[in-house]
Amino acid sequence: MRKTEDLKKLLIIAFVLGPIVSFGQIPAGYYNSAANLTGQPLRIALRNIVRNHTQLSYTPGLWNAYNTTDKKPDGKIWDIYSDVPGGTPAYEYTYYTDQCGANNPNAEGNCYNREHTWPKTFFASDTPMYTDLFIVYPTDYWVNNKRSDYPYGVVGTATYTSSNGSKLGNCVYPGYSGTVFEPIDSFKGDLARNYFYISTCYWADSAHFNNSYPMASQVNLKPWAAQMLLEWHHNDPVSQKEINRNNAVYALQHNRNPFIDHPEYADCIWGTANCSSMDAINVYVTTNHMNVYPNPAKDEIRMSLYAGDAAESLELIDVQGRVAMTVGQNELKGNTANLQIGNLPPGLYFVRVSTGKEVLFSKFIKQ
Repeated sequence: MRKTEDLKKLLIIAFVLGPIVSFGQIPAGYYNSAANLTGQPLRIALRNIVRNHTQLSYTPGLWNAYNTTDKKPDGKIWDIYSDVPGGTPAYEYTYYTDQCGANNPNAEGNCYNREHTWPKTFFASDTPMYTDLFIVYPTDYWVNNKRSDYPYGVVGTATYTSSNGSKLGNCVYPGYSGTVFEPIDSFKGDLARNYFYISTCYWADSAHFNNSYPMASQVNLKPWAAQMLLEWHHNDPVSQKEINRNNAVYALQHNRNPFIDHPEYADCIWGTANCSSMDAINVYVTTNHMNVYPNPAKDEIRMSLYAGDAAESLELIDVQGRVAMTVGQNELKGNTANLQIGNLPPGLYFVRVSTGKEVLFSKFIKQ
């Protein structure tokens, strides 16, 4: 029992007290002031970390930013309302060339513009929200227009469906029955973490937001919306796309989305978890997609992913958040890897694997 409690303490240190500085260019100590906090104090601490960011211009600032924040591996623009992760979208947009101009189209697939995921109507187009890259995404003009100012939700009967399956229709999620827009499953987690960021970053700016948005009272998420977004957050984990975008936005705005860097924070603010206990951690540390064995281990561990997954990178992290070992794609063998750990000091370590689609975590004890 005592060993179990000690292990819990080590996990808390690694995931709460020690920010994962190597996971995506997070500055050393960036989240230190949020350590050991939960609930509203955690939300306030995170707000104080991310709020005073560099404000971009709407034009040309956002248009220019998308060249680094929202460019796909093939050089095209990420459009969460038309893209089909793992499949072939009906169309793709070329940066700048396909940017919407004065003549807006009357059909999908003609140009991309700028979508305020939290509709600007509900914060009177005030700054800095109006140009915050974490709020404003490039999206197809026509689908953006169909979404209009409707909240996100779960659609029952669709009155409109975009080429990638995003839908507009009546909401069947408990707590709201009006018209909603439902993105495809692959982007629901992205938008959930987007909303957690907005509700946190602008906590002290609530007066700029009005009460008429169905998902929130000013900037505070309503219970039905918070519950739905938590479900989306869990069912669609942080992807490499989000990590890359978070890093690119940080380079321009000089702030980050904490709920991408630390997914457990969402449960500690809007859920029932406590960031000083294992409740929040286990959701993200344990995974059915990766196996690390033997555990405990002395000289060697083996990492294996489920069939169909392939590792692009692998890191071992110690309890201080330091990278103890890095394995690049050239050294990985598809969905398996053998790691020689004999020279590592004894202790608890975390395995972080990026598959290109998501980031997986596991843990083991080095004897």
